[in-house]
Amino acid sequence: MRITRIDATPLAIPLVEEFHWAGGTQVGANLVLFTVHTDEGITGYGDAVCEDPRAIAVTGEQMSRQLIGKRVGDVEAILKSIWTEGRWKMFPQFAGFAIAGIEVACWDALGRGLGVPSRAFFGGQVQSELDYFGFLQGDEPAKLAADARKFADEGYRVIYLKVGRGARDDDACVAAVREAIGPEPLLRIDPNEAWDLATAVDRIRRLEQYDLDWVEQPTPSGDIDGLAHVRRSVNVKIAADQSVFTTAQLRHVLQKEAADVIVQGPHDAGGLLRFRQQAFMTGAHGLNINLHAFMQSEIAFYAHAQVASTIPNLTLGNQVMHQLLAERLTLGEAPDVTGGRYRLNDLPGHGFDINAAAVALAHERWQKQGHYQTVESVNKKKGDA
Repeated sequence: MRITRIDATPLAIPLVEEFHWAGGTQVGANLVLFTVHTDEGITGYGDAVCEDPRAIAVTGEQMSRQLIGKRVGDVEAILKSIWTEGRWKMFPQFAGFAIAGIEVACWDALGRGLGVPSRAFFGGQVQSELDYFGFLQGDEPAKLAADARKFADEGYRVIYLKVGRGARDDDACVAAVREAIGPEPLLRIDPNEAWDLATAVDRIRRLEQYDLDWVEQPTPSGDIDGLAHVRRSVNVKIAADQSVFTTAQLRHVLQKEAADVIVQGPHDAGGLLRFRQQAFMTGAHGLNINLHAFMQSEIAFYAHAQVASTIPNLTLGNQVMHQLLAERLTLGEAPDVTGGRYRLNDLPGHGFDINAAAVALAHERWQKQGHYQTVESVNKKKGDA
């Protein structure tokens, strides 16, 4: 089964409500749908997250020229072609997002062609059930607390809160959430690189009283020594996220003992295979890995769940974000993540059917209005460094 064509379709999908994080406020998701066609008539799908779909789509189309005629399951050969032919390796993190969309689609096509779930290609299922976090939405303590109480009542074991928005009182938000959920659920916070070293140590020490499970990427991603310093200076676990896109970056974090847990995903790693390999590397260093999510569709959720189910050192409270999108790209019922628990189906490939009409609508929206822009961050609006 060989690749005959790869299509890149830019998409713009509105969100259910405004999404707030340290980088600003978003009202929509920007995606590129990659469709891999084969000489046997089998089609596979994968999505790529992005800031502007034009850049990822053009990059993916250029990469695709190198892949025509290759066997859809020869993923290592496909990756070798991309990383050795041309200059893609000069900007690995950006290139990795386009590669991830194409690679995910290749595995989907292979699974559909062979009639097996794609998790069979990554060692087989070891997790009978995946656990996902309750992702709080809103920007004020009362709204966040109400959201948290709902998740706790539904049985979610991990509650996740964005912090680091300088004009907002993080202390009040974290206190309100902990009060709302009680002592049992794990509470994780994510400043998204918003703090320098001194600020991170100070803020985390102040927030320790709320029994945090971990703090995710509190400091700038490139400063691994700084991340290690913060880890040694506080009594809360530190998770590395934006510091570990590439395998080389992950190795650096592990060698420096800069984190207690690794937050990583296929979009970041450049596909399902590299993510699985990085999970093994993480486990070899005695650490667990948490599945990362971006503003992505159900296509990514299904695909990432396939590989996550094969990882022995997977954490509770893995990240899920497809529910934030107001429109779906797959047919049938939405994934059932009741109480944060999800059981995979046994359908071939990644386990979904594409909704062609929904894809066409999202593409038409992108053609008419372009990509969604992130609203200027609260920090900048208030002049807060």
